[in-house]
Amino acid sequence: MRFDPIITNAGRLTILTALCDEAKQDFVTLRRTTQLTDGNLTTHARKLAGAGLVTIEKASRAGKPVTFITLTDEGKAALTRHVAKLTSSVTVQRAVPVPIAYANNEQEQGAWID
Repeated sequence: MRFDPIITNAGRLTILTALCDEAKQDFVTLRRTTQLTDGNLTTHARKLAGAGLVTIEKASRAGKPVTFITLTDEGKAALTRHVAKLTSSVTVQRAVPVPIAYANNEQEQGAWID
């Protein structure tokens, strides 16, 4: 199972999950929510935009420039796929029986526990 390296980065994953709550956020709000530095948020947002997972748009609010970052449909779908892979991985891991590492007697050696 291979995970998308664009999404698995902690900073970018934090941005995507924050945008799931509110798909369009201004830079300052998203920075506050994610607790990333200005530079990290800018770098990760650009990488996500390059992959088509978010859009970055400049506008003005009360005469001041403001940057908005918006989760795209592809971004939401990519995050949903990522979560499904993680969930599937955890489910598969739980289904595998675990051998008893240290048996107390000969009967227990090689036995399986669920």
